[in-house]
Amino acid sequence: MRTGTIRRGAIALAAAALLTGCGGSGNGGGEPESTGPTHNGVSGLAPNEILQRSTTALKNAKSYRIKGNINTDDGTKMGLDLRLVGSDLGGLLSVDGTSVEMLSVGGQQYIRPDAKFWQQNADSPDAAENIVKLMGDKWAKVPSGNKDFADMFGVASVDKLLKPDGSLTKGETQDIDGVKTIGLVDGSAKGGTIYIATTGEPYPIRLQSKDATEGQITFSDFGATFDDVQAPPEAQVVDLEKLKRK
Repeated sequence: MRTGTIRRGAIALAAAALLTGCGGSGNGGGEPESTGPTHNGVSGLAPNEILQRSTTALKNAKSYRIKGNINTDDGTKMGLDLRLVGSDLGGLLSVDGTSVEMLSVGGQQYIRPDAKFWQQNADSPDAAENIVKLMGDKWAKVPSGNKDFADMFGVASVDKLLKPDGSLTKGETQDIDGVKTIGLVDGSAKGGTIYIATTGEPYPIRLQSKDATEGQITFSDFGATFDDVQAPPEAQVVDLEKLKRK
């Protein structure tokens, strides 16, 4: 099985698109909203300070969910729905019609791809069929230090997700699902806008691509309990390295 080419190129490209300041256009002015009892005061701060406070708030939330879709310049389509608890995560990543369930608990990573994933990435149709039979509905344990899936699990990195490529300016204020936000517009060529909550904790609420057709991701469920983000029972795990040799 050619694990060295497990859609890594497509995943890397899609991840790069996600991790580029994702957004729509802003007005560049950033008019502060009227101050109320729950206003967190970030509207009046400099753009970089707003982003810093938002990044800190997200890390302090301990748990949250990121969900969305992104299209890359080469036509790769990626979707993600991940739940994060500290450094652990669980959820689903899809790339061009294939999907991979992901778990990372205590530093150990697990994957449970669908049959189409193996059909595209095994050495032959017979090898793919064999892997699917051997795995069933079990999880594959990813060896420590394996680089083939680094991009896949790396899409949830807060520091990368919220890092702009260019200088930031304040954009439009917007109500997103009942949350008042202010946009921070990335001035790079790819651009993007990150919308930060201006009431309550200054959580990031949405990353919006510069071109609306390229997609967006949202942040939600801050501080939620995700009982499914836990290591699978040993009986439901196969070793990826051993699987490759079968």
